[in-house]
Amino acid sequence: MPKTVFAAAALVLLCLSPARGAERQAAIMPDFSLEATCGLFTGHPRPLALCLAQEARFRGEVTALWGRAPDPGRGKCADLAAQSERGKYQVLSRCLRAALSEAEWKEAVGSIK
Repeated sequence: MPKTVFAAAALVLLCLSPARGAERQAAIMPDFSLEATCGLFTGHPRPLALCLAQEARFRGEVTALWGRAPDPGRGKCADLAAQSERGKYQVLSRCLRAALSEAEWKEAVGSIK
């Protein structure tokens, strides 16, 4: 459990920190290969099928979130997901949700002033 909490915190920090190429990738949603992302499980039918199903679900989430996420957040999240060895759409989805949450929080705080 502590590893999961640490990984989630690191993910949020990485999503929100400056990343090279963020502006370049902000407009275009990344197209990661599900087969390459799940390649670790080649030769293991059940884990491979599970990985493919999960990544397909997360790709659907990313498609829904992409247009709503702030431009800098999209690029930073795309950079982070590209660095991941597996679960690229899962990383991208979670990072986009964090970026959206931060943007909504900033908007709410700004409206209080």
